[in-house]
Amino acid sequence: LTPAILDDLARACSTAEVGDARAIILSGAGERHFSSGVDLSPVEPDDLPAYMQREEGRLGTAAAALEASPVPVIASIDGAAFGGALELAAACDWRVASRTARLGMPAGRIGVAYSLAGLRRFVSLMGPARARRLFLSAATLTAEDGLTLGLVDELAPPDGSARDAARAAADGVAACSPAAVAAMRSAIAALVPDPPDHAEKEAAAARAAVFASQDFREGLAAFRDKRTAEFTGD
Repeated sequence: LTPAILDDLARACSTAEVGDARAIILSGAGERHFSSGVDLSPVEPDDLPAYMQREEGRLGTAAAALEASPVPVIASIDGAAFGGALELAAACDWRVASRTARLGMPAGRIGVAYSLAGLRRFVSLMGPARARRLFLSAATLTAEDGLTLGLVDELAPPDGSARDAARAAADGVAACSPAAVAAMRSAIAALVPDPPDHAEKEAAAARAAVFASQDFREGLAAFRDKRTAEFTGD
């Protein structure tokens, strides 16, 4: 997920860009992978903390645009869907995955405290206990695990592709009344509560401490060096 991809995605979900479409399918280019997440490769180590926080804002804008899209958005997940890419999938109306998909949220392994807005998406989708399992273990899940945990809504048939299954779902949306779909989608979104004001302040303070920690610097260095991080809690 480069800055250009995230900015383009946010624009693509605008009413003007969507036009007369009845549904949107979000997938990776080709059929190999959905996305491995925010691209850290072109950034120098000393610039990574500021870059990550800036790109977190871009990611949040893109995810919010998916949620606010004028038509339903269906994620078609093949291969890897990690980190910020998994949050984009979580922001969609529902998720269809191939049986070879792999899902993961490696923030803890890198030493990053995830944003409150991002965590809210997963808690709303999976419930708090299952969201804890995803974030606190940083484990990679199979598509079947994702279905069990509520992160995936539908598995593609064994002999089919996620994109074909997502298109079939989109065809079902397109056959319904656009006005009725929009009204019910809006009503369902209104039923999901936002966190209270004090939660935002507490989360911001906790995350600021993590970004200033030695563990954060060690996690980023280990990620760049492709080694296991040695966290100390400092």
